[in-house]
Amino acid sequence: MIRLMSIVDRLVETIVIVTFAAMIAVGTAQVFNRYFLNVSLSWSEEFQRYGQIWLVFLAIPVAYRRGMHMGIAGLRNVLSESGRRWFVRFIDLCWIGLGIAIALGTYQFMGLLRTQRSAGLGLPMNWVYMGILMGAAYMVLIGIRRITASFAGHQVIDTLGEP
Repeated sequence: MIRLMSIVDRLVETIVIVTFAAMIAVGTAQVFNRYFLNVSLSWSEEFQRYGQIWLVFLAIPVAYRRGMHMGIAGLRNVLSESGRRWFVRFIDLCWIGLGIAIALGTYQFMGLLRTQRSAGLGLPMNWVYMGILMGAAYMVLIGIRRITASFAGHQVIDTLGEP
């Protein structure tokens, strides 16, 4: 199971990196074409906008898994060791709740968009928002992993990046 989760983690990180690199390449091509060839790419802005959706909603759970989101240090620091563990578990439950809410809302929204296509790229619009659904599902998976690890007695990195 640990190996499978490691593969999922690397896959999501690879998608984030490839998406970011593609956005840079398309943006660079757009600038080059516009200023040196005097020809504008009609689809580049749309590609970058939709790439941004995928990038953000997949990078949020990656940062959460690594403990790189803001935390509440003042409150956490005054708690006992046991209190800190329960506080981190509560925060993880909040992340799970957020992931479920985003996933449900996005799934309903995607149902409305299944017949629409984007103007520049001609992509089905529900594919565009699939990145939000995938990121939310990954966020829930990470939250469950963290809570399970916490109750199993394993060290969990909290929201301040500290074990």
